[in-house]
Amino acid sequence: MTAILVRKLLRDVRPALIVVCLVLFVFATFWVKITQRVTVEIAPVFESVGRFVGDKNLFQDLLFKGPGKVSQAALGWGDLNFERPNDFLAMGMLHPIVLTLCVVWAVGRAAGAVAGELDRGTMELLMSQPVPRNRLIFAHFLVDLIVLPTICLAFFAGTQFGLAIVGDFIPDYTMLKSLKGPGGRTISFPTPENPQPLAVSGLGEFTGLMNTFSMMFAISGITMTLSAVGRSRGKVTGYAVLIVVVMFVANTIGQLWEPAGIVRPLTLFFYYQPQKAMLDGNWMVDVGKAWSGAPSVSGAITLLTMGTVGYLLALRTFTRRDLPAPL
Repeated sequence: MTAILVRKLLRDVRPALIVVCLVLFVFATFWVKITQRVTVEIAPVFESVGRFVGDKNLFQDLLFKGPGKVSQAALGWGDLNFERPNDFLAMGMLHPIVLTLCVVWAVGRAAGAVAGELDRGTMELLMSQPVPRNRLIFAHFLVDLIVLPTICLAFFAGTQFGLAIVGDFIPDYTMLKSLKGPGGRTISFPTPENPQPLAVSGLGEFTGLMNTFSMMFAISGITMTLSAVGRSRGKVTGYAVLIVVVMFVANTIGQLWEPAGIVRPLTLFFYYQPQKAMLDGNWMVDVGKAWSGAPSVSGAITLLTMGTVGYLLALRTFTRRDLPAPL
């Protein structure tokens, strides 16, 4: 019966899943092209100009001073270097489009698990079948284990497809030839005669996307708890979105204002650091930066634990609550 439930739930989410996977695939493909443009055409120009004026960090300083610093903190880019293709590729997993789709999917599907069935009046029909209540929650758990990795793999496939079609990342200094100094005088910027292709690989992204899977699972688990308590899908969705937004804002403020950093470990986004896993193979998050003396923990395992606790609370709540009659 569990297998039948899982197939039924997969059929229900199939149209939306195809759309989300397609959007992420296309976005990841275009992000590769954007990465190539920035690291091949823009970054080399700033690097050469910086060397000419004696400031190697000119590119970073221009982008991330003032309002740029706020954007960098809000998006979690941290110390990523725009001049390295792999660093810029890692930023794709932190892009607002990716985060928004992940949150919308996790909240939307989990909110409809219990509250959605009650809202539509179909829970009574479902429970009239020989299906224990715990099987329903377990079926949703299995669906998450199938669907969430599929979403992550769609993004990974888009990156690999993009890298396959855009070609080598060879620095282009053509723009420097059109730059003129005072009086129209040509400036001779230091540039290499035969620039070599930049090293780029999207394989490490697979590791980073494991962190993305963990974050979606955590959000799904939290929403599942709310869904098991409520009976209105709209209200559950609203509460879940509110919780996620508050966490995001708290984490961002904690990055910008040090005294508020103490709240960061209480948010999901503090543990969402896929760029570190992708670039350095580092899964650990230093909680001691916010809570003095606290040990480092694995971001992915922490998020998976949050999601698992959410599902266990949903299981306990749903198996003990009274189900209202359909209106």
